[in-house]
Amino acid sequence: MIENYTKEIVIAREISQSMIKKEYPNVLQILGLMDSYVVSIINRFENISGMGEIDNYKLALIVSFLRTQLIISEHILDSELVEATVLERKQIELIARLSEIDKKVNNKESLHKLKGKTPNVGNGNVSENLKNMYGMFSEIAHSAKTEPFALIMMKMEDNKIGYSVLPEYDSTNTIVALNNHIQLFFDFFIYMLSFQKEFFPNYTDAEDMELINNLIEEGIIAKLSVFDRFK
Repeated sequence: MIENYTKEIVIAREISQSMIKKEYPNVLQILGLMDSYVVSIINRFENISGMGEIDNYKLALIVSFLRTQLIISEHILDSELVEATVLERKQIELIARLSEIDKKVNNKESLHKLKGKTPNVGNGNVSENLKNMYGMFSEIAHSAKTEPFALIMMKMEDNKIGYSVLPEYDSTNTIVALNNHIQLFFDFFIYMLSFQKEFFPNYTDAEDMELINNLIEEGIIAKLSVFDRFK
């Protein structure tokens, strides 16, 4: 039974990937560009270690973001949208914590005051776009309301509903998750521009800006709403 279920999941995910590629033919190029940025950051930080507790904390947060970035991409392609949303919420908190560190921490004592506390997504620690997303994501993560379970709902005959144990492609919700994923990437990218300028004395943003411009071009072609501001 377990083997059959595992095979069915693989098939369902393959169907999901083919559906999103059909509706948005260049989605792989978009995700690929974001993945390329992740790889470039990994390469730059390959032989770097923090200079102290604060820098080590920042580096850990950045590495965590990068690893989760790749996982979310896979979840969206596979239509594992609840899981993708929960991880996107985690990413918002991570960006908020990086901002808190930069704003509040000027010594080790201040850093200890942040530990053990949930990152504050208010007070300008994240963009308004991320702040607005956070509340909805928290409802999904905490199972606080029934509406988010529409992400796993399956319509049946006679106006009945059921809940699928297999991922199923849903055009509307998948694209929402993808737009949110890209928005998170933008916010992280902006943070990393300033971080790298501070951390690497010889850093120039030419390579990164070329990548982001290519990403914007692909996004406009794909007609994803997160890129509307760049038209």
